[in-house]
Amino acid sequence: MEDADMMEIIVAMFGIGLGLSLLGMGLLVAYYGSSKTRNFGFLFLLVAVVLFYLLYDDDLLGKYTVGVELHNSLLAFIGGMLGGILGIIAFLVAIIKS
Repeated sequence: MEDADMMEIIVAMFGIGLGLSLLGMGLLVAYYGSSKTRNFGFLFLLVAVVLFYLLYDDDLLGKYTVGVELHNSLLAFIGGMLGGILGIIAFLVAIIKS
């Protein structure tokens, strides 16, 4: 397997990052949202599933992401997401308590 060039890494990281973000937002909005916003949560979930399918199907976008190793990048992305979420929670707690 040959090394992935920079564009393949960018496409793979963008697609996986977008899919993970949509999956997380979709789960939260579908669970905690009101009846109108719950539909958007399910739409986010559907878009995330379709995006993951496109990324792993070899005939579509999968040909760009097959040789890309993203283990460290995914860990950094998930760590960044968790850090951002914890920062927002800390900010909201500080505002609510004041």
